[in-house]
Amino acid sequence: MRLGIVLLCLAAAGCSSSISDLREAAPEWYEARKQELRGQGYPDLSRVPADNSYAPRQSGLVTSGAEQEAIRNAFYADPRSEPVTMTPAEIMQWSAELRERVAVFDTPTDFLTDADIARLRAQFERPRARR
Repeated sequence: MRLGIVLLCLAAAGCSSSISDLREAAPEWYEARKQELRGQGYPDLSRVPADNSYAPRQSGLVTSGAEQEAIRNAFYADPRSEPVTMTPAEIMQWSAELRERVAVFDTPTDFLTDADIARLRAQFERPRARR
């Protein structure tokens, strides 16, 4: 344990001298990048000119009266927009008929039972060699 700490301290001391060597041999872009990271070289946000020419467009929301009337007529002309005329009992009968039609396609599952799984495990379970 003590040997590990001593080796770690020696490695850190060796790295510190190599880091100073690297700083002296740094590429030319290094100083510019240091200034960017310090926040130097960027404009102050209070000095950025404001763009007041933005005007939100609401053309998708505002339509003329004639366009709104055409949209309303198209909506009411669609057969799916008709009001519901069935009573709750009729709706339940309709859903029961649909369930019967779908139940024809329902096939039983073909999964392994717990007994099948136990039999397969017993067949393939072999004692392992231990040292």
